[in-house]
Amino acid sequence: MRIRLIHLGGLAPEALHRAYVGLAEAQGEQDVPILLLAQSDAHLSLGAAQGPGAELDRAACERLRIPVVQRALGGGLVWVDPGQLSYFFIFPPATRVCRAPELFALIAPWVIAVHAYFGLKVEARDGHDFWCQGRKIGGTGAATIGRSLVLGGSFILDAQWASFVDCVAAPSHEFRAWLTEALQEGLCSWSQLLDKVVDPGALREVCPALLRAAGYELVLPTEPTETEQYAMGQAELEEVDWDQPVRRRVFAGIKLKAGAFLTEQHWPDGHWLRVWTENDTFRRVAGSAWSAGQGDTLTGLQPGSAGFDERLREMAGAGAALWGERLSETAVWTD
Repeated sequence: MRIRLIHLGGLAPEALHRAYVGLAEAQGEQDVPILLLAQSDAHLSLGAAQGPGAELDRAACERLRIPVVQRALGGGLVWVDPGQLSYFFIFPPATRVCRAPELFALIAPWVIAVHAYFGLKVEARDGHDFWCQGRKIGGTGAATIGRSLVLGGSFILDAQWASFVDCVAAPSHEFRAWLTEALQEGLCSWSQLLDKVVDPGALREVCPALLRAAGYELVLPTEPTETEQYAMGQAELEEVDWDQPVRRRVFAGIKLKAGAFLTEQHWPDGHWLRVWTENDTFRRVAGSAWSAGQGDTLTGLQPGSAGFDERLREMAGAGAALWGERLSETAVWTD
C-alpha cells in the first residue's frame, strides 16, 4: 500500500489536533493515505463525547496552566506531553478501510515493529491498545473526519503523569493517591522499560524503513501541500465548554485501562465508597463503614459470589444488604 509520511515537529496543543483534522478534511477519496507524526506541548485531550466539567478539575487545570483540547477522535481522556511522539493514520475511502478495528489491525504490525526495533516486545490488545510486559504502553482513538478514517495514538517515550492526576476530577485526595498507584502499576513508558530516554528523532529516522518493511510504499510529497496547510489552519475544533451538561464517561470515576476502573461515591448520610475493579474482580475497596484495610478482604472476589457475600457480612454486619447495593452502584466493570 502507498502512504505519505509527514512529520510536523513540535506543535502547540490545538495545532496538533488541527493538523490531522485539516489533513483529513483536505483528503480526496482517491488520495494516498497519510501517516502524520508530531509532538506537542503538555495538554489534556478530551474524547469527542466527553465534557470537561465532568472529567476535569478546572481550578487545577488553570492553576497548573494545562491546556484542554476537545479532540475529534473517540476514546477517553488522554494526557499528551513532549515525552510522546504522536501518530495519526488518515485513510481515504478508496482504501476501503472503513472501520476503526480494521485500521487498527492494519497499522498494528508497524507500531509493534517500531517498539521491537528499540527492544520492546509489544502486543496488540482489544482492538485499540498496545501492551508490554503486562502493562499498557499505548492506546488509540479513531473517528471519521471529512470522508477519511483517522486513527491516532502515541509512542510513550517518557511521559510524566503527575499533572494528569492533579487535573482529573476527583472527590478526594485518596482517590488521586489510588489513581497514581494504578497508573504507575498499569501504564508504562519506554524510559521505564529501557532505563533510558529514546530521542524522538531516532524514532522518526527509523519510521520510513519500518514502513517499507511492513509493506508500505512511501510516496511524495512529504510536506503538506498549500491546500493542506490552508485546511490545517482553518480546521475547527469543538470549543471547550466547562458548563456542557454531559455525564462523566465512567460514572463516578475513570477508566484505568481495559477492564479496570476506579470510582468513588459519597451519599447524603455522610458515608462513602472507593472501588478499584480489575479483570471482573474487586482489586481494592475502601469505605466509611469499616476500618482502614478491612475492605482489602474483598480483593480478588467477584460480586455475588459466595466468598463475597460472606466477607461483606463479616465487614458490614446488619448493613450488609445496604452496602452490597452501594458497592453495586459504585463499581464499574465495563465501558
